[in-house]
Amino acid sequence: MTSFQRGWLLPPAALALIAGVLLGRSTPVFGYALLACVLCVPSVVLLKRRFRFAACLILSLSMGTAAGSLAYHPVLPEEGDYNVRAWISGEITFGDFGQVHVPLSSVSLDGRPVSGGAYWTFYENDGESADLIPGREVSFTAFLYHPGGSSNPGGYDFRESLLQRGITIGLYGSANLAVQELEHFSFTGWIASLRHRLCVSLVRVLGEETGGYASALLFGQRSGIPSDDRQSFSRLGIAHILAVSGFHVGILIGVFAALFRLLHLRQRVRLILYAALLLLYSALCGMNQPVLRASFYMLLLTEGRILNRPRSGVHILSAVIFGMVLLSPVQVTSASFQLSFCAMLGMIWFMPLAARLNPFRKKIPRGLFSSVVLTFGIQLCILFPELLHFQRLPLLNFLLNWPAGLIASVLILMFWIVVLLLPFPGLAQALAVPLSWVTGKLLQGVRDLGSLPGTTLWLHAPSWLTAFGVLLLLFGLCCFVRFRARTRSLLAAAGAAALVVSLLPVQHASTEYIQFSAGNADAAVIWDQDRVLVLDTGEEDGTLSGYLRFYRLTPDAVILTHLHTDHAGGLRSMMDDEIPIRLLYLPVEAESQQIHPEMLSMLDELRASGTEIRHLSRGDVLPLPSGTLTILWPEEGRIRPGQDANHYSLVSFLSLKGTDLFLAGDLTGLYEGYTAVPADILKAAHHGSAASTSEHFLSAVSPRIILLSCARLSRLQSFRERAGNIPVYGTPESGAVTIRFEEGGYTVLPCLNP
Repeated sequence: MTSFQRGWLLPPAALALIAGVLLGRSTPVFGYALLACVLCVPSVVLLKRRFRFAACLILSLSMGTAAGSLAYHPVLPEEGDYNVRAWISGEITFGDFGQVHVPLSSVSLDGRPVSGGAYWTFYENDGESADLIPGREVSFTAFLYHPGGSSNPGGYDFRESLLQRGITIGLYGSANLAVQELEHFSFTGWIASLRHRLCVSLVRVLGEETGGYASALLFGQRSGIPSDDRQSFSRLGIAHILAVSGFHVGILIGVFAALFRLLHLRQRVRLILYAALLLLYSALCGMNQPVLRASFYMLLLTEGRILNRPRSGVHILSAVIFGMVLLSPVQVTSASFQLSFCAMLGMIWFMPLAARLNPFRKKIPRGLFSSVVLTFGIQLCILFPELLHFQRLPLLNFLLNWPAGLIASVLILMFWIVVLLLPFPGLAQALAVPLSWVTGKLLQGVRDLGSLPGTTLWLHAPSWLTAFGVLLLLFGLCCFVRFRARTRSLLAAAGAAALVVSLLPVQHASTEYIQFSAGNADAAVIWDQDRVLVLDTGEEDGTLSGYLRFYRLTPDAVILTHLHTDHAGGLRSMMDDEIPIRLLYLPVEAESQQIHPEMLSMLDELRASGTEIRHLSRGDVLPLPSGTLTILWPEEGRIRPGQDANHYSLVSFLSLKGTDLFLAGDLTGLYEGYTAVPADILKAAHHGSAASTSEHFLSAVSPRIILLSCARLSRLQSFRERAGNIPVYGTPESGAVTIRFEEGGYTVLPCLNP
């Protein structure tokens, strides 16, 4: 290879490695990829010049494919009930309706260890979670399941999200739960316990609010931050302050650098101390990937300065990408990975531009101008991944990032001083009052600004045209490639035009019914031209709200068949994602049945926010552009309070373009005889329960096809035996099922191919 090829091998090799990981993600071809790696090694040694360069790139591609195949397709134990023993390794979180989520490490099943961690979920009974503390050992009996991937259009990939946290299996249930201190030393358990003790001490010294923010800013423990505050930070585009990442690591490195200069340490000693301290801090943050990435970047940058080996930012960035992708290939598809490296690229890309255009000579105005240009560059580079993952564009982040970052820097430094003073309670508490005042002022400003209307522009998911527009803009503003001024202007103008056009709303002209894959829950959308109705919201897992946000849809109305959490819990996700709920329909007397008390509180919260709540009963008709939705059950005057809410679940008859769809909700067999009418399509009741959808009912409805929303294949197979020759589209096999209506017919479109 020529010196130029050697010098610029790393950036394309990093891109080839990422491409290989994505290939391995889509197709598990570990054996072939490993064989390709073996064949490429002699080619790298024997070939010359550009052929060696190409062989290095093919080797990187093969390595990425092998790593991606292993990481995205791990070998998992069979589903079923197991006796589990594990350590609590991370932050314990609590959802609505008593749900508890616990990350576990060093997991053994029936005495046999398994690789990777576990995501443990259960519903709390009688305060059984009180003894669950990070660093403790637990044993219990639970059902092991394989986390599912994205089975909904524009849906959240639960499986990949867990893999990115080092978790491979899910556990549900807490029978025979026992909690105890560690019987033998475990570094993972010890560091989790230390992190928990430090966070508890910060809350005790600084108070609940300030201590909660100190835990988030120092160690990434965000459970002490109210969800409303997190939403405010997100709306303003400064949520990165709350997630420990390069910003926080940079402050820590700055403190170490000042201390090492005072101690007059030798350069190589400094580098060793940097590495040791950053490794300890990464462990204290739970080996958080953003912290590891930032630490690796800072070490390479510091090593070059200390040993007088200057390196370009592009090469350092490429080296970090290469190393981190090999360490954890599943991070390639994470929002954190993409945002982090796009932000770094923005800084590197726009630094020469900031220096060239800077008209100031004095230090302070020159620094302010450079920070403005760099902020613009970072925002431009992260635009595509931010829209891809969150579909939002914060309008004030350009103005707020600099002052918010300055205040957060001061707070982080002071919080570290408090940590150092924890052995001296009096000294630590002396800082509590000023820190609480500064934190309170920051939060008040964030809450006030975050409550203003129009601070966030919600957009639909980006397309290839969005990415193309961003690339044109970047090259139009590039200082690495020499273009004429006119060429730069044309590139920038074309990029801006492509970007704007790609984000314009697209008119929806078709008529669809989408039954989401939501486990043993129910969520559906009727999207008829410009009218959108939500029919049940599923659980609080973001399945429905993610779809609405992805396609930038605001429901005209939300219809709940009843108020059980598996049909109505997703209201919370819609509220958290700021999706307006203008009109909510409930079955008549729905609030008087047996439901979770928190559901009534949620309804009160909706009323207070301006949601209009109406009730439906037999005979009510809701018009749609292409048909009607007619209510068949419950019947007013025949309802007894305090009953199982399933008995009075809303049953409706949807007629669109000459096709009839019977929507049975969770109606039990006790009352289904009152509702049976012929229909082309049946959405089966109560997730295929044996207590519903009797043979007599099936005969009366006589559907051509049946939709079934349930969690397990065994339930789907059992229901098929009952359905006989009627085709059944079940969500465990087909994922979300879309029915597209045409005049006099329909098309069934499963999200997954069985």
